[in-house]
Amino acid sequence: MPDHARATAPTVFLSFSGTDRGVAEKLADDLREYGIDARLDRQVEPGSNWVLWINDALTQSDYYVLLWSAATRDRPWVDEEWSNALIRQLSGRRSFLFIIRLDDSPLPVMLAARQCLDAAHRPWGEVVSDLVSAWGRGTATGAPALPAPRVTTGQAIAPTVLITVRNRALSFAIVLAVPETVVAADLIGLVRARLDLPDEQVGFGGRVGVRFRYQLVVDGGPLPATSADALRLTDGCVVELEVSVEPFGPDGALARPTGYRGPGGISPAAVRHLVRTAFRHLIP
Repeated sequence: MPDHARATAPTVFLSFSGTDRGVAEKLADDLREYGIDARLDRQVEPGSNWVLWINDALTQSDYYVLLWSAATRDRPWVDEEWSNALIRQLSGRRSFLFIIRLDDSPLPVMLAARQCLDAAHRPWGEVVSDLVSAWGRGTATGAPALPAPRVTTGQAIAPTVLITVRNRALSFAIVLAVPETVVAADLIGLVRARLDLPDEQVGFGGRVGVRFRYQLVVDGGPLPATSADALRLTDGCVVELEVSVEPFGPDGALARPTGYRGPGGISPAAVRHLVRTAFRHLIP
């Protein structure tokens, strides 16, 4: 077991349908190779209160992993578990719920926008490794870390390094796999595409909105948007994502987010609302 995994090993609750029990048990065994306590319902002792055991396991676990497949859909007990896990994540403002897709079955609306690990089209070992890496990086960076798929070219996996893209103000961090020789200009585009970063967010009946500009910072220095130099990022590198916000109204840009005064201003509370709406798919 890797030393870094041993030092940061969490407790994990696994949720699945009975049809996928074999996959869940394999995941539990694989996670235990990293020293991670993976909890399954098979651990419920005969005669114990099953509902209370589930409640205690969810409460005491550091993370919740949902194994999603066609067999998981419309299973009331699974729906109850992931609903409670999502509530805990939202109330705690930290990453708690992780999803591994076992096939291409559509996710529930409440989960559709969340980042997933794709076990249907990727090697199983990579899925487990990325999951464990996300938890380790979340601990190291001090922000919730969510996994993302590796970069692929056709059917082959390109040489990559795993980096963490973090924004402190919004309290999120996303683990991305990027080419080893990525250039600055391409990295900015890749991050924008992978994180689905918006250009603007309009609200309040279209009366006002905010535009966004993005800057990546590595080792304290901003990356030039037009640079064609290879960055040579190292595995585990933390890249800061800085977001600039410009409010605008029907007549163009607004000088600053002051108290709302019709088209000539926008309140700080309105700006915060628009920003959180724009980035709600990334904020835990």
